[in-house]
Amino acid sequence: MAEPTLIDVGQGPPVLLLHGTAPGTTAAANFTRLLPALTGYRAIAPDLIGFGASPKPADANYGPALWVDQAFTLLDDLGVARVVLIGNSLGARIALTMATTQPDRVRGMVLMSARLHPSKSAAQDLIRAYRPDPAAMANLLRECFATDPATVTPEMVQERYRASAAPGAHDAIQAMFRALPAAGPGPRPDQLRSLWMPALVVSGRDDRIVPSADALELAGLLPNADLHVLAGTGHWFPLERADTFAALVTDFLERLA
Repeated sequence: MAEPTLIDVGQGPPVLLLHGTAPGTTAAANFTRLLPALTGYRAIAPDLIGFGASPKPADANYGPALWVDQAFTLLDDLGVARVVLIGNSLGARIALTMATTQPDRVRGMVLMSARLHPSKSAAQDLIRAYRPDPAAMANLLRECFATDPATVTPEMVQERYRASAAPGAHDAIQAMFRALPAAGPGPRPDQLRSLWMPALVVSGRDDRIVPSADALELAGLLPNADLHVLAGTGHWFPLERADTFAALVTDFLERLA
């Protein structure tokens, strides 16, 4: 049976979850530990075009504009007028762009590991250099994402490797890496200052991919943002600090009611 391109579970106020864009990522992989906490909400989590079970057209203009359009089209198709956005890494940039484009449709935002400025690191170089291979995937997860190597299980490695090796997946992510510099850094500071909806900004202190300083700056720009920087973890705080993160998200959602 083919894997679904969309997770759509639960009933209640809708929440759209936008995954990041590392090799082998999918909506399920990004949000598997958070979804059980979203009781009482309609959790909508698509595989972005180029990832997971979604189409991977060779001629697509991969990048934030494509995924913003995908997200709004999905909401329209589902009849969802207003939504809370939960964006992880580049998914946070997609969420911010959606909010600046159609702010009346966004009730609130949870922004995870959001990047504001270009930066270089060994982890980023390793991600860009990845070629589908199980051993390379294991090394990628341990060196770039996991603070505790025990977080990386053989099952996780195989799942992410298979997703990264799916037909068209590697070409899609490489096209994204080539396109991102031309796409620019995302919404401007003046645009971010205009976003008055409640926001929750969360980062791992030891993030090797997106510096946690970006989270501090982002929270300072958004007029109605709370900030949490989690110690002892990095880009994978949704897995390594899953209970803490879920508590932060559910508290935020409850306060929006």
